[in-house]
Amino acid sequence: MSTHSATDPHPPTGLIFDIQAHSVHDGPGTRTTVFLNGCPFDCQWCCNPEGLYSRPVVMHRDQRCVHCGQCIQTCPKRAITIGPDGLESFDRRLCLDCSTHECIQACYHEGNVLSGKRYSVDQLVQILQRDRAFWGAGGGVTFSGGEPLLQRDFMLPLLRKCRQIRINTCAETTAALPSDYFMEAAAMLDWIFIDIKHMDPEAHRAMVGADNALTLKNVKLAASDLDCFVVIRVPVIPGFNDSEENIRATARFVRECGLEVINLLPFHRLSESKWRQIGRDYAFKEIPGLDKDQLGPHARWVREEGLTCYTGWETPF
Repeated sequence: MSTHSATDPHPPTGLIFDIQAHSVHDGPGTRTTVFLNGCPFDCQWCCNPEGLYSRPVVMHRDQRCVHCGQCIQTCPKRAITIGPDGLESFDRRLCLDCSTHECIQACYHEGNVLSGKRYSVDQLVQILQRDRAFWGAGGGVTFSGGEPLLQRDFMLPLLRKCRQIRINTCAETTAALPSDYFMEAAAMLDWIFIDIKHMDPEAHRAMVGADNALTLKNVKLAASDLDCFVVIRVPVIPGFNDSEENIRATARFVRECGLEVINLLPFHRLSESKWRQIGRDYAFKEIPGLDKDQLGPHARWVREEGLTCYTGWETPF
């Protein structure tokens, strides 16, 4: 349990890289989606790669850069140089160790921006209360990321506060967290979406950077012990987890846990520019995105295993 009180002179803060109002695909009704930093996985197709970091990250936007050289001159780490192509090149190891970010302040064209800002529970709740008038019946807040539950000291008091003031809460999670904490946090949610990337632990580790043991364990616990609505999501990634064998194995596991719904999400490449902005290679740049209609066979495999299947942004709400 968190030991922080309302009068704590140093209340916990959470690192958040985006807050989006008027979201309609991340839970029932109209919602505010809060994207939190940090993740136990390193998925090579991640839609929000800036959220993989547990500290603020500099994003360099080539289309805004006028190559004035101001960031190079002001960088105290000497992390920015001109590469062989004549463009700015960032040593990301040095960037992540920087806390002053002079390159942001020096760029008047917003070619360099900092992703990640700290909020206290009260500051974030103030934003949610402002948005509340626009949610309508059934709306609320969805926590996404990154892994939204990773920042334990921030999320537990935040979820308690949301429950106290009756804000409907939802989380999109890997569930790859210590089980006692995961269940404590999840018990304060109204909806929870849990991603299952792959059923094979070695295939999972090869593409995600960790095995799936905690995720599968916590799916079983969530299915048996939570009162909230639990939906399993599978991001369908070509060449990784899209085989009939894996889709059916996932569906059987979900059914055996006592759950009834799988949501299949088609792979897309909308995050490709973000990977460039954080200075990382995008592993799927040669792989075409999938249309929702291309998931027809996958949905059929799920339904043949006795489950309800939604594809794309079709959802049970």
